[in-house]
Amino acid sequence: MTRKLIFEVEEHRCPVCGAVNDVVVDYERGQVICKNCGTVLREGVADLGPEWRKPESSRAYSGPIGSSMGDIEFGNVKIADKLKALSLKKFARPISTPLERIEVDIREFLEAAKQKLNIPKAVIEDTVMLYKKLYDAGYRAPRLEGYAAALYFTLKKHGVAAITLRSLAENLGINRSSFISAYMELMRVANKLGIKPPRIDPKIYIPRIVSALGIGDEKSAEVQRIAVDILRYILSSPRIRNGRKPQVLAASAVYYACYIAGVEVTQKELAKATDTTEGPIRDLLKELSEILYIEVTV
Repeated sequence: MTRKLIFEVEEHRCPVCGAVNDVVVDYERGQVICKNCGTVLREGVADLGPEWRKPESSRAYSGPIGSSMGDIEFGNVKIADKLKALSLKKFARPISTPLERIEVDIREFLEAAKQKLNIPKAVIEDTVMLYKKLYDAGYRAPRLEGYAAALYFTLKKHGVAAITLRSLAENLGINRSSFISAYMELMRVANKLGIKPPRIDPKIYIPRIVSALGIGDEKSAEVQRIAVDILRYILSSPRIRNGRKPQVLAASAVYYACYIAGVEVTQKELAKATDTTEGPIRDLLKELSEILYIEVTV
């Protein structure tokens, strides 16, 4: 890389040896030096010329410095800055279709949701793709509720159990009933497109429920291990598992695991930890009490 130093054309007379215009320019220090005796005749020569890349550079950019994205695309900048700039360039272009405007809007919504709920990047990208497909097929739920419904669908698909329907609605400031309506409409359009609802393994809810119950570290691992075994038995019976939410199945397994491990927990506490109501849990526990045989050694 070389730089061109530009200075006014004037007569340079050395005050030491008297040589006239017998000078050399130090391009690194910006100095004019007498060739005859080495006296510095002038300092601080301004660098007014443009920066040029070496001829062998196959992607040289010859436009004005800082006036185009070419400096970012092909310049010698940090990779993080380059990616950020290219991303800005993508969204700086004119938006011509409604679907493009929708993508920009939902990405802003998801970015805000990511800050509050720590959503994985893969979930965000899948949510954008899902919503675009649904919108193209006629999905027209209210803006925020529609975005949240697509996000919740994708979270369930990826098995993210930490973010529940309630926490999603509360953190994003969305009306719960409107959100549920938007989700039901999403399921209808998704079914029309052949997009199957995500199958959720109830086992992913066990650690979150146990953690929410505040069980100590000594008993926590034991309760989780027993709950997984009980849940395996529950899932082996289609009559019991069919039509019930995965959270309810996991909560019932945790309830019996707590009983076996000697941890006291009420159905109300369990429902709160599961982010559901007591009714479904109570009904399942009653049904399980008729078929489960638990032997406790005192």
